Amino acid sequence: MVRSTTRLLCLVLAALCGTSGVSAQPSTTLPTVDRFDAMFGVWMKDSGVEKGTLAVAQQGRLVLERGYGGRDPNERVLLASLSKAVTGRCVAVLIANGKLRLDSTVGDVLAPFFRQHGEPADARLKAVTVEQLLVHRGGFATAPRDLMTPPAVALLEKKTPGATEPAELLAATLTAPLATAPGEAFAYSNIGYLVLGVMIETITGEGYERFCGREVLEAAGIKAPQLDTQWRSFSSFGGWRLNGAEYLAFLARTPDTLLSDTRPSRAATGAPAGLTPAWYALGQFTANLAPDARIAWHTGSWGVAPDTVGMQVVQHQSGTSWFVWYSPRPGKDATDTLLERMAALPPRIVAWPERDLFPERGLALPSAK
Repeated sequence: MVRSTTRLLCLVLAALCGTSGVSAQPSTTLPTVDRFDAMFGVWMKDSGVEKGTLAVAQQGRLVLERGYGGRDPNERVLLASLSKAVTGRCVAVLIANGKLRLDSTVGDVLAPFFRQHGEPADARLKAVTVEQLLVHRGGFATAPRDLMTPPAVALLEKKTPGATEPAELLAATLTAPLATAPGEAFAYSNIGYLVLGVMIETITGEGYERFCGREVLEAAGIKAPQLDTQWRSFSSFGGWRLNGAEYLAFLARTPDTLLSDTRPSRAATGAPAGLTPAWYALGQFTANLAPDARIAWHTGSWGVAPDTVGMQVVQHQSGTSWFVWYSPRPGKDATDTLLERMAALPPRIVAWPERDLFPERGLALPSAK
């Protein structure tokens, strides 16, 4: 039983890697937003995907929602790695309010944590900065190995991910040394965003769910945002539940600077071949589609075969954004193809709906107040 439980935890954590082959393009020539619907439907069929949801927004308006295979697009889903963007924006709130800086270090911010839980196995961790955590340059091992320390696995088996506090999980993961020197290289990890979540709790004196839910998600008009009760300890790197429309409402608050930050210190690897070079900031990858067109995106995945799901969210510099959820999750070649195909759609659409579905979904955006 212990061995099977450990294998399940390893597979679920592997699904949280959030990674970002191309087949023939579908013959969709619609000049309207329905082109997203047509393309996603063809991709689902070609990729063996049985169920899905799609939401599209344009210039702050929700203009399309679809469900496929009996799925309700208004049903909340576990966001997995798409949760990192919520944490990134939550950190940005603290920075804007003067309570945190990009050059703040783990050692300074988490001094109370270390007094309670003991020193980390690798003293270099204390020199890691908030910025390095945000852009996956904290020196941690690549996910899922970063979280799979023996003490962390034992903790999650004993208490379950839903009953474990994020600070407990962090203490169990910091028993392993860093894989590289801080700032040396990009390595996509979950533990970096777990550290950020515990930082948020330490600074605010509130739980991560309460503070970030109020300051980021409720501020975007989302009612009663919640973490998944079964995966609460994964909170800041993989625990939120939202539907597509809610997630796009949240992204409507994203600052323009997110799409324009291409400093070498934020360079990222693992993006689809057609989206390189790439960068990472505030919980999203960014890349240039053309000299005057950039996108920000993230992928998420969850589950153990055959019950797997995947999702993508993309912001296009033209003002278009979209969220897709699909099950079962196909391979990386197929999901990369979907990302690249949909990223090419916005300039081809000449007629956008004027009707805004956000108010009908009870989502009052800041611009509508």
